[in-house]
Amino acid sequence: MSREGLTLAADFDEISDDTWRSLVEQSLRGKPFEQVMESKTYDGLSLKALYTQHNSVAGPRPLVREGPWHIAVPHWNPDVDATRKAILEDLERGADFIALRIAAGAFPGVKLDDIPTIFEDIYLNMVGFTLIPGEEFVASSEAMLALLQARGYKKDEVQGCLGVEPISTLAQTGRLLTTVEDTLVAGVKIAQKVSRDYKNVATFMVDGGLYHIGGATEAQELGLMLATSVQYLRAMEAAGMSLELAAKQIHFSLVADADIYLTIAKFRAARLLWQQVLESCGVSETIQMNLSGVSSLRMVSARDPWVNILRGTSACFAAGVGGADTICVLPHDTMLGMSSSFARRIARNIQIVLQEESGLSGVMDPAAGAYSFESITLDLSNKAWKYFQKIENKGGIVSALRHGVVQQDMIEAWSGRHKNIATRKDAITGVSEFPNIHEKPIENIGSMPEAPAEIKPAEEEIQPVMFHRLAESFEAFRAVSDSMAEDGSRPSIFLAALGTAAEYTARATFSKNLFEAGGIEALPSEGGEDIDTVINAFTASGAKLAVICGTDDLYKKYGISLTEGLLHAGAKVFIAGKPANMQELEGKGLEGAIFMGVNALAVYEHAYGLIGEMS
Repeated sequence: MSREGLTLAADFDEISDDTWRSLVEQSLRGKPFEQVMESKTYDGLSLKALYTQHNSVAGPRPLVREGPWHIAVPHWNPDVDATRKAILEDLERGADFIALRIAAGAFPGVKLDDIPTIFEDIYLNMVGFTLIPGEEFVASSEAMLALLQARGYKKDEVQGCLGVEPISTLAQTGRLLTTVEDTLVAGVKIAQKVSRDYKNVATFMVDGGLYHIGGATEAQELGLMLATSVQYLRAMEAAGMSLELAAKQIHFSLVADADIYLTIAKFRAARLLWQQVLESCGVSETIQMNLSGVSSLRMVSARDPWVNILRGTSACFAAGVGGADTICVLPHDTMLGMSSSFARRIARNIQIVLQEESGLSGVMDPAAGAYSFESITLDLSNKAWKYFQKIENKGGIVSALRHGVVQQDMIEAWSGRHKNIATRKDAITGVSEFPNIHEKPIENIGSMPEAPAEIKPAEEEIQPVMFHRLAESFEAFRAVSDSMAEDGSRPSIFLAALGTAAEYTARATFSKNLFEAGGIEALPSEGGEDIDTVINAFTASGAKLAVICGTDDLYKKYGISLTEGLLHAGAKVFIAGKPANMQELEGKGLEGAIFMGVNALAVYEHAYGLIGEMS
């Protein structure tokens, strides 16, 4: 059958954006269109419900990856035999890139002297590598280069990155053994040697991950990435390296999280921005950006860690579509200790399934041409460029760190995000939503290795960027609850249900979900309109707290008498919803109301305080 002239929409009338919007506004029944059908990112970018050729932004497209991405696996166990075994297991089962953390400063990892032993059985002309050396980048680079030289690899046989990142190390740890200027000189000397000896090995790593976990928005992560790369370019150019050669000595790493749209846009925007930097510097040669993606540590939860598998899958999908050259998916038990072989297997298989079974890597830039992704990519690029310019106007990334500009921006960015986490607007599945208060811990987790005992004196010190995880505040309350449970007194709250199941179930379920997310076990009741029966059930439960659950009509009828009865029985009382007679109930001694949008963390703080007073 001939496909010439085939127009799929030929039999339909053309519908304009205005027509579509008119129909939508009718269904909204007076609600503001922009409020319901558009959302804002933490960068203030507007995400529309519908993108068409009429309301989309057109622009340049990035230089993208060709072919499958590399599957990277992280290793940082100081036990040499365990690390060797784990790396070989990963490589035999699908991985082709190794990320190795070196023990340095406050971070545990493998010892420098163990590098030759760890790579003893590994053909580094067949496997890529990335070192994460922190402050020990000079010694680790020398050890790695000596190993490559001893094996006699040819100039184009080896692929990897030495991970020299003094600026990121300073921002992350707040300290360097010498000044940034001196560390840059040392890094440039390594880059000069590497550029002569190895075609596909980079010296400097520009990692946006530490800013991401510090609370950065997508545009801030990209802007700081650009500012750091420009600082490295300047240092190499000052030492006599051409910008074309210097650009090839920089490897980039960005975070991929569960927000698929923004992650895809961020990775595509990164390539556009790097092209813009090189063009602004007068580089005429087309230089492909070497870009890695690492699943977000900020989104990883210690509670219900199985959900991390889903988060990692979303992140990997987005990074793959966004064009990452190398992807590392953190094992789902990352926050619990040294990852098990099973967890590492799952992390590998996420990538293998997406590549081999889903065929995700078989399409170049699959987001290209999609009105939504093209628009979001360009909007994000523009926002990131403005933030990059802000950092440059402060004297560059090093000056901005020394004067606390970056740190303050991270604090403000995290503050806005944390408010939405506290109110559960930004839901964390398994933690702030659908928690399992009797969750069983994962077994077969190795103990967390200790950090190096000796930390050398620092010459350069600043306020480090603070680390945050989305789940950390909820998990802190859960930890208190578990500690109390070990003593046989897990905190609990009685669900004082009013009316029939149909009348109280919605608010009882909401109450259970909210309180158990903070480690306070919800004890159910049968409900009814007999106040004495509800009060007797509370007394029998052994709880110290109670939350009244029912309809607003039942609150009007029984709210005061039930509140007074529960108080007389020794309870501290909350109520689910926003009853019309709230002021009167508070006058009777009600502690407060819980409802959609309430600050759950403030509720837990208050509830645990009440429990402490009653103990």
